[in-house]
Amino acid sequence: MKNKSYNIRRRLDGLFCALFSLFLLVPLFLSAQSNPVDSLDQLLANQPADTVRVNLLLKKSTALFSSSPDEALQIATEAIDLANELDFKKGQAFGHKNQGIVHYIKGDFEQVVPAWAESLRIFEEIDYKLGISNIQNNLSALFQTRGDDPTALDYALLSLKNAEEIQDTLRIATAYVNIGASYSNEAATYTQALEAYIQAKEMCEKINYLECISISLVNMAEIYLLQEDPEPRKALQLLEESLEIYEKTGEDPSTTLRLMGDAFVLMKNKNSAETYYSNSIQIAQEGEYKLQESKGHIKLADLYTKNGDYDRATKSYEKGLALAQITGALPDKGDVYKGLAELNAKTRNFEEAFRYERRLAEINDSIKDEDYTRTVGNFRVTLDLANKEKEIQLLNTQNELSQVQIDRDAKAKLFLYITLGLFLAIIAGVIYQYLYMRRSNKQLAFERNKSEQILLNILPKETADELKEHGQIKAKQFDQITVLFTDFKEFSLIAEEIPPDQLVKSVDFYFKAFDEITERHNLEKIKTIGDSFMCAGGLPTENDTHAEDAYNAAVDILEFVKEVEANPPVGIQTFEIRIGLNSGPVVAGVVGIKKFAYDIWGSTVNIASRMESSSIPGKINVSENTYQLLKDKKPFTYRGEIEVKNKQVLKMYFA
Repeated sequence: MKNKSYNIRRRLDGLFCALFSLFLLVPLFLSAQSNPVDSLDQLLANQPADTVRVNLLLKKSTALFSSSPDEALQIATEAIDLANELDFKKGQAFGHKNQGIVHYIKGDFEQVVPAWAESLRIFEEIDYKLGISNIQNNLSALFQTRGDDPTALDYALLSLKNAEEIQDTLRIATAYVNIGASYSNEAATYTQALEAYIQAKEMCEKINYLECISISLVNMAEIYLLQEDPEPRKALQLLEESLEIYEKTGEDPSTTLRLMGDAFVLMKNKNSAETYYSNSIQIAQEGEYKLQESKGHIKLADLYTKNGDYDRATKSYEKGLALAQITGALPDKGDVYKGLAELNAKTRNFEEAFRYERRLAEINDSIKDEDYTRTVGNFRVTLDLANKEKEIQLLNTQNELSQVQIDRDAKAKLFLYITLGLFLAIIAGVIYQYLYMRRSNKQLAFERNKSEQILLNILPKETADELKEHGQIKAKQFDQITVLFTDFKEFSLIAEEIPPDQLVKSVDFYFKAFDEITERHNLEKIKTIGDSFMCAGGLPTENDTHAEDAYNAAVDILEFVKEVEANPPVGIQTFEIRIGLNSGPVVAGVVGIKKFAYDIWGSTVNIASRMESSSIPGKINVSENTYQLLKDKKPFTYRGEIEVKNKQVLKMYFA
């Protein structure tokens, strides 16, 4: 087993590992095949220098992140060079993003920021909201890792805003993870942190994104370990769930295992804790995850110190410090200095203990100076105004506590009033902006919903979602569906004898009813051509009930037509109807760029049409294919055979 640990000191180790797995994913997904790199090499071998080649290079770079980061960096650079030649902006942005990820993996944080900053600049230039939100989340995770909470919060809030604009559940979830991380840095806001993580987990469960669920579990577990009355057993339960997910997905479990080591420390099981810490370090070394390796050495050193094994503790601290120097993670340096100060105090080497205490103080001053505290406070106010307004109560409490001290000094009191006045003015401005944005967002949401409904009237929901996500729709093969055709008897003759407005009104009356019946029986309306109506069961989501659904819909349509004929509404021309059913494979997709429509093709459709044209008014004509699927469930009457193209003879049945 391999191991993952957490800094019980307030700085989220799990956050880094968690978000790291998230921002690897979007938007370059790899197909789940045994050797994606080999498959990509085969595609690249014959691919000319175009935008498709850029995307293939980016996918190959992504596939090599963990196994060969140096090669992944080289491939990302090649993709950027080609994208520059083609002036392919999106390819440039993703290339710089991949470069930053590789530097992140290797712990070269000084090179991460310029790479992601350039990626963000290009995404903003082309106004690609998904990419903008993704990079902002990545930057938030990076600055969290380095101990710069104000910058991390700034990026997290920007990412959340952009993600909510495009209603991207994954990006919203990761933004809440980052926001939870900022709350996790102070004991007073652990409750808010836990709420943020729970919200992130629920969103990840909606899209069944396992890595994201695992990340949320890890961060929730950290809160249970950090709180004043720790609950290590509850944390272990969450961490074990997380570990099971990581074993399925193959993601890095080092932070989860290290946190489990922390839990065993709290449970006073030092042997198990040491095993988990050691395994965590081993995994981090294998993956060249310097940040995680550094944290593992620090936690192991803390354990050695508690056990009185000072020599091994010193060596582990030195390894952790060397790695922290590379990653530039100030909180980790602070943990090392704190540990060495305590170790030297125990060994009565007070001069060294004092030296490390001074270094620790310098680190704390860097992390928690006055500007830092003020900036973090402002960010949290902004966040809560936009969401739940929880932090306002905390600020009011702080203001009341401050007032007690202000009364002791008149000059300080006057200064505070001025400051509070300015602060309230800022808050008023923020509230005004928030209310204005909320009104605007409501209007935008209204317009967006209208557009969404129009699109859903044209395409199935799954197809519409694919179009919005990828800008195109891929054709899809369905092995078994059932097609239903209807046609009105002597429609052309009747159309010549009645006014046009009555004809249109009558056809609309019938087809609206057919639409309702189609939806009720889980069928997808395909199209209408003149007086013909076509729908199908078993797509766009495949199911085993398509034949029975189509049969029941046909029965309801026939009953409706007969009821209208018996009791015709005022102004409605009645018709007799023929219905045909056939089952089999089809290809479904969308063609064209203007007035596009979802359609299906194949012999299954042609045979269904022949079943309808060979039917008689008031009857449902069923093919041999559909009959075989339903013969044990529904009554049928054999009616003979019909010859179609290529001298093929088809059996027919009346339902």
